[in-house]
Amino acid sequence: MSPFLLTGLWPKKRRFDGGLPKSYSLPDKEAPMRVRILTALALAFSALAPPCGLFSQESAPPLYLMADILVDVSRAAEYESVLKDLITALGKHGFPVQFDTYSTDDSHYYIIYGLENYAGVDRWKAAWSDLARKMGPDAFQSLRRRMAAAELERDYRFWYFRTDISFLPQNERLKPKEIGYYTWDYVWLVPGAEGEFEALNKEWIALSRSRGARDPFLTYASDLGSNGPVYCWFEYGKSAADYALAEEKFWKSLGDDGAALSKRTRALIRRTETKTGRYRPDLSYAPPPLAEVSPILL
Repeated sequence: MSPFLLTGLWPKKRRFDGGLPKSYSLPDKEAPMRVRILTALALAFSALAPPCGLFSQESAPPLYLMADILVDVSRAAEYESVLKDLITALGKHGFPVQFDTYSTDDSHYYIIYGLENYAGVDRWKAAWSDLARKMGPDAFQSLRRRMAAAELERDYRFWYFRTDISFLPQNERLKPKEIGYYTWDYVWLVPGAEGEFEALNKEWIALSRSRGARDPFLTYASDLGSNGPVYCWFEYGKSAADYALAEEKFWKSLGDDGAALSKRTRALIRRTETKTGRYRPDLSYAPPPLAEVSPILL
């Protein structure tokens, strides 16, 4: 479970409250982003991958572009209907870029694109321009206006998936099909504390492994488009109740060691924010060659 889970839906969050209260299966169409990407990479690179990471420290970490869209609660159903219309148009016109969508419990929609690197942004923009050409400018702008009418805010951020500071147990507690609840813990650090924070993160990995933890945490570092330095821990459970119970058991297993490490970590943090939500396969898109591959995670 995540080293710095903070204030959120459940009071017994780890890392900062002082303590208490997988081998990857084949991808599934309903599986969330992390499961899709890690499964695909694990299958492709299993012969070379180290036990707890799919990339060497020398490799460039995977880059993602996340659209964080706040939607008017009263217009959420309308927004989702328009997004589905857009997805239909994407498939009809052969849009080449995959994205995965999550909805949070406070009316945010996370639409996440996997990029090879920053040059991928140009290809992403070109794909949208090509779609507008194929649809025709009037039809394309009509869809955009319908979506924008239900949106209150739209923000884009770049994130790197940091496998070197993520905990990826080989025998995860949950199978992909069992996952139904997600948490995002955003942590803004005191400027200049990144190195110390990442070192502590590795201590969380070691402590989690020593206690036999079977729930992973995925660590992302934000780059351009954020008020950094900021990191995100991404976790999941069967449900909110299952997640809370797993958190409580995890903290009890850590004892005083967890409380001490939590105190050291808190000293580096200036602001936190927690989101909870669900993966939305009905609002996600994959081009035909990728339709059978599992999602991108954040």
